[in-house]
Amino acid sequence: MAFLTVSLVLLSFFISVSTQSQNVFETPKPLWTTFHHPIRRVAVVGAGPAGLQATAKLIEHNFTVRLFERAPHPGGNWLYSEETPVREPYPDKPVGQTTEIPAKLPVTRYYSEGDDGLTLDERWTEHWQPRPLWDGLHINTPKVSTELPDVKYDPDTPWVVSNRAVQRHLRSYASHHCLNSNDHCPATASAPPATAYSTRVEKVEKDMEAHTWVLTLRRLERLHESHRILAEWWTETFDAVVLATGPYTAPHVPDIDGIVDWSKAKEGEQYSVYHSQVYRHPQRYANKTVLIVGASVSASEIARELGSFAHRIIASVRPANNSMPSMRQLDLSRFPNITEFVPEIAFLEPLSGHRNGIRSGKIHLINGSVLQGIDEMILATGFRGSALFPPNSTTKRPKNIHWTGHYIPDPTLAYTFGRPWTLGRYQSYGLAKVWQGSARLPTSEQMKLEEEYWREWLGEAVFRRYITWLNNASLEHGGRFVEPPPIENLEVLKYYMLVYLFNLNYNTRNLDSIGNFDISMLSGQLGDKDAWEALVDEDDDW
Repeated sequence: MAFLTVSLVLLSFFISVSTQSQNVFETPKPLWTTFHHPIRRVAVVGAGPAGLQATAKLIEHNFTVRLFERAPHPGGNWLYSEETPVREPYPDKPVGQTTEIPAKLPVTRYYSEGDDGLTLDERWTEHWQPRPLWDGLHINTPKVSTELPDVKYDPDTPWVVSNRAVQRHLRSYASHHCLNSNDHCPATASAPPATAYSTRVEKVEKDMEAHTWVLTLRRLERLHESHRILAEWWTETFDAVVLATGPYTAPHVPDIDGIVDWSKAKEGEQYSVYHSQVYRHPQRYANKTVLIVGASVSASEIARELGSFAHRIIASVRPANNSMPSMRQLDLSRFPNITEFVPEIAFLEPLSGHRNGIRSGKIHLINGSVLQGIDEMILATGFRGSALFPPNSTTKRPKNIHWTGHYIPDPTLAYTFGRPWTLGRYQSYGLAKVWQGSARLPTSEQMKLEEEYWREWLGEAVFRRYITWLNNASLEHGGRFVEPPPIENLEVLKYYMLVYLFNLNYNTRNLDSIGNFDISMLSGQLGDKDAWEALVDEDDDW
C-alpha cells in the first residue's frame, strides 16, 4: 500500500513537471501584429484630401515622409486645369504610363516634340492625367462636411461652395502643413522636401528579404526655354506605404461600339468614330443639342451647368444596378426640367466624315430607337481605378483590407478609404499611431474576421469605432484624444439634406421631423451594405 502511495505521488510529480515544462517552453500565440523593424520612412501616394492629411499626421509623429503626386500641384480630383484629360489611351499599362520603365535605374532622358509619336503636350498630360473637372461645378454637400481640419472656410462662404473654393481650401491646408508644390520645410538643411509633384509612382514592390517597400518613380519637368521635357526614373525605399490614390484614377469610357478617345482616333479612325473630347465651360454648348451619357452626380451637375445655355439636353440612362434605387431617383431629380431621358446606347453608326462634327451620325438605343442631330456628346460615366498593389489587381476595392485601412497580409501597407473630409482625420491619426507603436492591430487572422464584419457598418458606426479605438490606444500607450464631429456640423448636414431633398420634390417629410431625421456625416450614403462602394463608386450608376 505504501508502494502504491509513493508511485501515485511520483506520477503526480511527473505530470506536474511535464505540464510546467509545456507552459515554460510552449510559444504563446501573439495577440497583436508586430513589425520586423521600426517604421521610420513612409511613402504617401496621392496629394488629394486623403493623402495630404496622411502626410501631415505622419510628419507630426516624427516619421520621415515622402508625398508623391503625379499632378504639378495638390488637390487630387479637385485640381482644375484647362488641359484636356486623357482617356485610357493604354489599357494594357497602368494609367498614364506611356513609356516602358528602363531596365536600369536611375535614368534621365530628354524628349522633344514628336519623339515616340507624341507631342510634348500629350506626353505631359498623359503623365499627370488632368482631371475632367467642370469649371463652374459646386459641391453637393454643405461645406461643413467638405472641410479639412486646421483650416476653415470663411464664415460668410455659402454653405454650398464652388469647386474653386474647395481648391483654395486644399491649397491652404497644404501650405499650412508645408506640403504645397512650392514649399520646402526640411527638418534639417540636408533633408529632401517632403513633397514630390509631377512625380508618378509607376510600381510598388515588396522586398521580402529586407521587409521594405521599393517604389519606382518617374518625374517630368517642362523645360520651356529649350522646348523639351526632362524625364527622370529612380527608386526609393520605405518601411511603410500609404496608397491615397482612391478609386478615381482615370475617366471611364464605356464599352460602346463606335466610341473611342482622341489617341485611338489618331490611328486613322478620325472619320469613323465619335470622339469623347469635352469642353468644360457651358458657354461652348450654347444653342446646341447635347447628349449626356450617364445618370449619376457628374451627369446631373453637368446638365445643370448647361441648362441655361444648351438648346436641348438629352440624358442616356441605363437601369440602376446598385442597392439604393432611391439614390438613383435623387440623382435624376437633379437634372434640369428641360432634360429628355432616353435608354442606354446600343451602338453608334460610323460617321461618313468628321468636318461637320457628329450631327449627321446615328446613335442607336437599346429600345430600337435612333438619335440624330446631336451636336455634342459628353461621357459622364464615372472613373476606373488602377491598383498599384497588389500586382495585376483589376478591382477598384482592394481585397484583404482591415477597417483601419491596413492591408491584412502586410500592415506596413495601408489604403485610404471613405470620405477624406470627415473620416480622413481619424484614419490618418490611426495610421500614425499604429506605425509609431502607440496603437495596436490584431493578428492577421483576427483582422480578416473584422474585415468581413466592417462592411456591414453604416454611417456613424464607422466614426464611433475609430474614436473608441484611438482613445483606448491613447489611454494605454499615450497620445491625444479625439472627439466626434461637432454636433453643430451634423445638425447643419441634417438640415441641408432635408432642404436639398425638399427643393427637388423628393422627400415627403415635413420640417417638424428634422430633429428626428437620422443621417450620417457620410453625406447620406446610408442603406448601402458596402460602405466602400457607397462612398466612392460612381462608375456603376452611369
